[in-house]
Amino acid sequence: MELIGFHREMQSAPRDVFRSSLRDHVRSGAAYPKAEVAGYLGSGHPVLDVTETTRDALEGRFSVPGGSSLLSDGRFVWRVDLARYVDAYNLELPAAFVSFAAGNGFSVPPPDREQLLRISAAAMEALGFREVKGAGPDRRATPPSSGREADRPEGEQQ
Repeated sequence: MELIGFHREMQSAPRDVFRSSLRDHVRSGAAYPKAEVAGYLGSGHPVLDVTETTRDALEGRFSVPGGSSLLSDGRFVWRVDLARYVDAYNLELPAAFVSFAAGNGFSVPPPDREQLLRISAAAMEALGFREVKGAGPDRRATPPSSGREADRPEGEQQ
């Protein structure tokens, strides 16, 4: 798991995650296909939901509901609001991320549930969240194959 787009103007701790300045990554033009990258960032798989609205930490140009929630493509993890910063400020992004996204045709790879659970746990730990036993997904559970009543596990039928 590689964290991208975490800058100290967004949050002050943990410092080892939010270490670089957002301002240092602003560019006059994007060195990548901006619309495709912003679309890719917006279509990641959710790995941590935060119910707050974030505001543009540089110039107050925009706000993003759930902006500090986390998305992933199975390799990289970023905040929901990163796509807006890319759009507004042409942020410099890691070459490995842009290459990975381009290699996937700017389409986020299909989810792997177990991998996303591991990524979610690792991201929460990196950001200083603590896991509460019994909270979170049941790793033993298998989601039903459809929304039909007959496909639900016994005891979960309504």
